[in-house]
Amino acid sequence: MDPRPNLEALLSLSPTVVARLREAMQSAGFSEAIIGEAEAVAPGLLDPIRLPLVHQWLRGREEPAAAWARLFAYRDHVGESEVRRLIGEATLTALTEAGVLLRERDGVVSRLRLMPFAGLIIASDEVAARFDPVMGPGATTLELWRAVQVQAGASVLDVGCGAGSLALAAARAGASTVVGTDIDPRAADYGRFNARINGLSDATFVVGDRLDPVAGQRFDLVVAQPPFVPRPPSIAATTYLHGGERGDELAWSIIDALPDVLAAGGRAVVLFDAAPAGGEHPLAILRARLGGKGLQVTAVVAPGLSADQQAVGYASTAHGELGPDYARAAASYRAHLALLGIDAMRHVLLEIRRVDAGASGFIAGVDTPRAKLYAASELDALRRGVELAMSPALPKLRLRACAAAWLGQERRLQDREAVRYRLRFDEGRTTDQELSDAAAALVERFADEAEVAEVVAQYAELCGVAPAEVEGAVLQFVRESLVNGLLVPGRNTGAASGV
Repeated sequence: MDPRPNLEALLSLSPTVVARLREAMQSAGFSEAIIGEAEAVAPGLLDPIRLPLVHQWLRGREEPAAAWARLFAYRDHVGESEVRRLIGEATLTALTEAGVLLRERDGVVSRLRLMPFAGLIIASDEVAARFDPVMGPGATTLELWRAVQVQAGASVLDVGCGAGSLALAAARAGASTVVGTDIDPRAADYGRFNARINGLSDATFVVGDRLDPVAGQRFDLVVAQPPFVPRPPSIAATTYLHGGERGDELAWSIIDALPDVLAAGGRAVVLFDAAPAGGEHPLAILRARLGGKGLQVTAVVAPGLSADQQAVGYASTAHGELGPDYARAAASYRAHLALLGIDAMRHVLLEIRRVDAGASGFIAGVDTPRAKLYAASELDALRRGVELAMSPALPKLRLRACAAAWLGQERRLQDREAVRYRLRFDEGRTTDQELSDAAAALVERFADEAEVAEVVAQYAELCGVAPAEVEGAVLQFVRESLVNGLLVPGRNTGAASGV
């Protein structure tokens, strides 16, 4: 039996039933807060292992939001009388007749997943469904949404929209035109239903492969979270999970085509996992693919899942019972990754901007150990840092060390003359660095706001040489520090740089 809801029946629900469901959910206080608390129960473990503890925790909570989470977010059985109190007799009957809710021996269970996201409620399939489910919002969806800024009146494209989470969040944030595309017709149906349940009319969902449905159109903002899981030959391909043999082929093909759909000054934000190709860094791949196209490309690269984590995680999504089928799938994933030489993936948050007239293009980025990638304001700061690093007025800029940076000195106990310096950042924004004495001296010069040319002169005096002899090295250090966030603009820097 196909565990997915019948979307024809879902879409045929009357406006009254849909409105009652939305109102009941809002009245119960079902929000991201209760989901966040539930996700903190046995974090990091596979869902088949942790869900019994999540159910137990939610059953111990008395507020209605906990019962909503049990029924619609965590696949638990809820007593019929309690469901009736949550949504009312008429809504219970309508959802049961539509096959959304099932009466079973242990209580009522939902075939529909309903999750709060960005002030919305998003309906989708269960991720564990074996029949190629349509994805709703998850941890990476929230990660991508944090990196997005929606300007009022903007036109927005959500590529591979799934249940429409990002498209509808953009519509709610004030976008005037929103289009979601997906190769799965069920995804477009979910998008339409979710527009209804959230009372949003300014979103269109169309079926087609990648950017094909919007050929010839341009958008102010494009968002994409493509499937990026490597697929072994023995594993049936799924639309929601697999991105090709290596996993990132689909993502790179979308990235290649993004310049064709960006309006002047438009930007795209993409989140995916990259499979290291012969140890090649994602930035090197980006330069090979997008170099020379007059774009501003910034990337934040973080450690991704190891091969072992991928094997057990992806096998368990289709085989939650963790039986023999799971064992075979896990072994297939692991052997496939070993054959490809993939020890771990790289988690990549990518922003691509179509350059305005007179602006310079570039491709740059940072590596970070953070569990969370950059938010929109941090992406803007990264882009700003790259622009300043490229400015011909760099020697005249006034810069300062960022407030999150710490410079520490360590001495070897058995050798008092052995000293080393370490630079670290609050919250692990970028990777900690061990600095040479010379680099540490440069950092110290920017503890208070200073003009770059003045620092060159001070450093030259410290080294006992002419400024021209150290200018190149100091400017290179400043450029790298602007990109990694160690140095930030001082007062009037924007006016001086012209950016």
